[in-house]
Amino acid sequence: MEADGSFACIYYRLPMTEEEQDSLFLAIRPVFLFLAQKKGMFVLHSASLLYLEKAWLFSGPSGMGKSTHTALWKKLFDTPFLNGDLNLIGKEGDQFVVYGIPWCGTSEIFTVEKKELGGIVLLEKAPEDKIVSLTKEQKTLRVMQRMISPPWTAGLMKKESCFCGRKKLQMKSRFTSCAVRKMIQRQK
Repeated sequence: MEADGSFACIYYRLPMTEEEQDSLFLAIRPVFLFLAQKKGMFVLHSASLLYLEKAWLFSGPSGMGKSTHTALWKKLFDTPFLNGDLNLIGKEGDQFVVYGIPWCGTSEIFTVEKKELGGIVLLEKAPEDKIVSLTKEQKTLRVMQRMISPPWTAGLMKKESCFCGRKKLQMKSRFTSCAVRKMIQRQK
């Protein structure tokens, strides 16, 4: 791939095994992420669902309970899943939107639909459930920590930082400490 993203070349041969197809699919991802980032769109490591016609993203480190949260929402509110692992966020006019992408980790849950962003729930494991207020800087940092769009250059890093620090995105972000095991036990 050229440094400016203007050219990328990936070689493959036919016929392809399923493993080779998976490898090709993963080889395309960095090129896609780079070009999306240049256009002001960023991928957040998060599981998502559709609630009240908006996309709600649950983000946190691996094993934090993203899939557990979306599964509980589906069980309690019959909300459809959008993506089990990655969500592409961009801005159209004054609205943040989530674009469907095919990269979904091992969940095999994804959509190609575009939905308005309802909110981002930043998860953290804790002994008790609580919603924590964060400063603008803390929200920006927490969202940036969950981005998988690699900041290839200083300019793209600044672009990502500005994107995560936008007031409207900040208003849609909430930090939640949750006792996932207790939550699961209450639902049984």
